[in-house]
Amino acid sequence: MKDANNVEFVTTKVPPDGGYGWVVASAMALNSFIYIPLSSCFGLIFKDTFAELGLSAAEVSLIVNLHTAFGMLTGLLNGLLLKLFGYRKTAMLAAVLYFGGITSTSFARSFPFFIVAYGLVASLGLGMCKSSFSLALNTYFKKRRSKAIGFTVTVTGFGPIVLPQLITFLMKFYDPQGVMLIFGGLCAHFFVTALLLQPVKWHMKDENEQLTLEQKKSNGGEVGVKCVQDSCDACTDNASQESKGLLAKITNFFDLDLLQDGIFLNILLGLSLSLFVDMNFTLLTPFILNDLGLTTYQIATFISTLGAADIVFRFLAPYIGDYLKSTPRQIYVFTIIFTAVMRFGLLFSTDFKVLLIPAIGLGIAKGVRRVYMKLIVPNHVSLEKLPSASGMELMINGLCILVGGSILGIVRDITGSYFHCIIIMNFVSFITVCTWTLEGVMVKYMKKKTAKTSSIKESFVLNKI
Repeated sequence: MKDANNVEFVTTKVPPDGGYGWVVASAMALNSFIYIPLSSCFGLIFKDTFAELGLSAAEVSLIVNLHTAFGMLTGLLNGLLLKLFGYRKTAMLAAVLYFGGITSTSFARSFPFFIVAYGLVASLGLGMCKSSFSLALNTYFKKRRSKAIGFTVTVTGFGPIVLPQLITFLMKFYDPQGVMLIFGGLCAHFFVTALLLQPVKWHMKDENEQLTLEQKKSNGGEVGVKCVQDSCDACTDNASQESKGLLAKITNFFDLDLLQDGIFLNILLGLSLSLFVDMNFTLLTPFILNDLGLTTYQIATFISTLGAADIVFRFLAPYIGDYLKSTPRQIYVFTIIFTAVMRFGLLFSTDFKVLLIPAIGLGIAKGVRRVYMKLIVPNHVSLEKLPSASGMELMINGLCILVGGSILGIVRDITGSYFHCIIIMNFVSFITVCTWTLEGVMVKYMKKKTAKTSSIKESFVLNKI
């Protein structure tokens, strides 16, 4: 259809950007509400069981870190499944694995059983779950994507507040195996949330798009209805490509040219080291507090206090960034330094009420960091290369968490306390601070040098004229 101004109206199929998309966002929020606190409170549930079984700190660290890392290391497998089967079927398979792994963990009475059930099976399901729901959310939302993610992150933040108290209440009536079995029942909700991930094509809406004569010519004169597939919100290009060498195809497909970018590699190193420290400190917090002589109730209160501060500052983080007018990396570095100071506070506190101060501080830093860590890589790479960049980040994160976590467990066994573990974690955190600061200084120096060179050349040309 055309009007007098030679403008053609085209019907375009677009994601709902709301509507049923909020159901998908709610399903993702429910999953995160359950699995994130369960991972952090695993040590709280089984700390007495591990002591009865005589498991060393290195073995316990391997169990909890394998659960975190194995699903990350299989990121390429998740991507392949999503391409072949879509996010709904992959999410259903993830529900089977995670439910089976968590339920089986309740019957574990040996180190190998914990490794297989919790460290491998549940972790594989968790990795598939995260990938499936993330893809589904990004498919349903485009313009309002940040609001949808903000909603899921906010709801998720209540998990670390509520579930530790629920665990404390359940442990008054059930043994650790019974508590874990109850959580296995909660994880059965993953089957329901997987079914809620309906294909986006069922909910596509029509949108009239104006196309001028100039735009039509620039598009090759072709006007039609755009399509959005189940696994991607971009249109498929069926045009044949020129034949290339196998190595070139692999490089282009996985965007391996990113590895030639020194700044990108520095970003990956810094984020991976920082995430390794953050994840291990979260997982080991119940054991660290137990070493300090805190009761189960006090440990749960500490974790809940930290979670409350976390969720408040997730909401306030964007406003803090606007006020400071700093880049995401600058804010992230500040949270690393602040977190390290709060960790040292744990080492020199014995009174429970005093320990709540580091709990609040750790929650503040964690909440701000959770928001800005997701902006660092997207701010550096192009949108086309973002999936490959995120995959590289995920695999390196998993490797750092797995290897580094095992080292912390060995240090705990040798020294007999988590004092040296905290020192090592803070040292690793400052590696990120140092490398990123050094990069900033070098980039600033190179810019000044380039500007000075350009100024000299300009002056030479003017004098010559």
